[in-house]
Amino acid sequence: MNILNPVIVTNYGPIKGIRKKAATGVDYHSFQRIPYAKPPIGMLRFRDAQPPNPWTEPLDCTVQGAECYQISKLLKDVIGSEDCLHINVYTKNLGNDNLAPVMLYIHGGAFMRGSSGTDVYGPDYLIQRNVVLVTFNYRVGAFGFISFDCPELELPGNAGLKDQNLAIRWVVDNIDKFGGDPKNITLFGESAGGCSVQYHMISKLSEGLFQRAIIMSGSVLSHWSIVPRHKFSERLAKALGWDGHGGERGALDVLITAKAEDIAMKQATIFTDEEIANRILFPFGPVIEPYAKANCLIPVDPLQMCRGAWGNNINILIGGTSDEGLFFMDEIKENPSMMSNLRDFEHLVPLELDPVRSLPSCKERGIRLKKFYYGDVEPSYENRNGYLTLMSDKLIWHGLHRTIYSRINSGKSGHTYVYHFSVDSETYNHYRIYFCDKNVRGTAHADDLSYVFKNSFSDAPAQDTFEHRAMMNMVDLFTTFASNNGNPNGGVTDEWEPVANYVGSYKCLGISNGGLELIDLPERQRMELWDSLYAIGQLY
Repeated sequence: MNILNPVIVTNYGPIKGIRKKAATGVDYHSFQRIPYAKPPIGMLRFRDAQPPNPWTEPLDCTVQGAECYQISKLLKDVIGSEDCLHINVYTKNLGNDNLAPVMLYIHGGAFMRGSSGTDVYGPDYLIQRNVVLVTFNYRVGAFGFISFDCPELELPGNAGLKDQNLAIRWVVDNIDKFGGDPKNITLFGESAGGCSVQYHMISKLSEGLFQRAIIMSGSVLSHWSIVPRHKFSERLAKALGWDGHGGERGALDVLITAKAEDIAMKQATIFTDEEIANRILFPFGPVIEPYAKANCLIPVDPLQMCRGAWGNNINILIGGTSDEGLFFMDEIKENPSMMSNLRDFEHLVPLELDPVRSLPSCKERGIRLKKFYYGDVEPSYENRNGYLTLMSDKLIWHGLHRTIYSRINSGKSGHTYVYHFSVDSETYNHYRIYFCDKNVRGTAHADDLSYVFKNSFSDAPAQDTFEHRAMMNMVDLFTTFASNNGNPNGGVTDEWEPVANYVGSYKCLGISNGGLELIDLPERQRMELWDSLYAIGQLY
């Protein structure tokens, strides 16, 4: 085998990779832009992904593939391609002996953006350990989540999640050729990726495809995990010129023939003022499928799916960052007056509890939230931290908390290890610096990714820094969990206890500038408030 450009024969055909050196000094083999599905172009746009056609000559998999169509959060412009369903494999050992644990990552991006590119998800840190790392693209926005009610159209939704399912199956069928163990797969992801991981844990379509999971800052029990059926697909078609004739089929005809760039641009413009006020985060994402097909992924409400989920029997790591809500800083800076227009917080009550904002019950819940986070003080731009904390709890931590309780109450055998990431660096908390506000401090949503993956924002941290120690701690905890049958102990810590099998207070592993410590969950009191808004049958 050519060491510099190894060729691997997958089930679909041969691919050529390249030898690289990580920023951490480790040599590894890189295979990028491997097709795991047919390009979803032409009449395959919006359709469930299909396995690729076989090939005979080696494909050049030495360079990165294109993103799926989206509006770039950094560039503020349309980027990508419809030929984007590619997978990437990073491995140190191409032999079939002593197969290594596999870590399979699902990127985030609010189901509307993101990719598996090494500009954000470089393998340099995780590849230090004896694991095979896999990342991949899936369709986002309208391309991955168009949904119509009519069974004849065969577009119930969730094509993007079904892309993920096909990618996981590709890994199971092919990863041994890259030195990975198909029976030892850890599925992990952050934000929408963490939510996606849990969807595969509760969906029968993905049952048994992986052995453990890491859920980072996202949950199917967060209110944003399901997009309401507000006819977003028809609205997008109208924004693209549909005259309203022909029903859903007429709308689909327009969407099939529209320019991909126009779809990506227009999909962010179809919210009503009421939907914006209600903090609906995106128009295209996971939906409860309106009718059953053989490959249905979300047949009923996720809460109902969680109760009997096969994934309750596998071990998981689950957690988030200390200041998740900082990702709203950009919105507040652009529109400071929003802080004085929150009224009685009725629009901050989860829609699943009170969809009608004028009801007394919604008003009462809103006033309770306002009192808790602001006391007798009115919200303003200057005291915005109360709002940011509320959004951190509403969007991220309470969904994680409900997931933890749901697993405890399921009576199944899987262990649940909770972490709390609060590393605060002037230079390495890249999401806060580049997408929130470089002048504030704290640990924002997605800041933990800078300590798991090498990105293009900076070099690897110097060895004598707390940032380097945080990176090595995250690498050790995640890879030990993947390698040690779902137990994260045995490396940098032996103190991480799983949540006990009863409902009550629980501890988490605090990951901070100072190192690692088993602590009481800092958000505990706030979680009790959010619990009190729900009836027991609504919580878990």
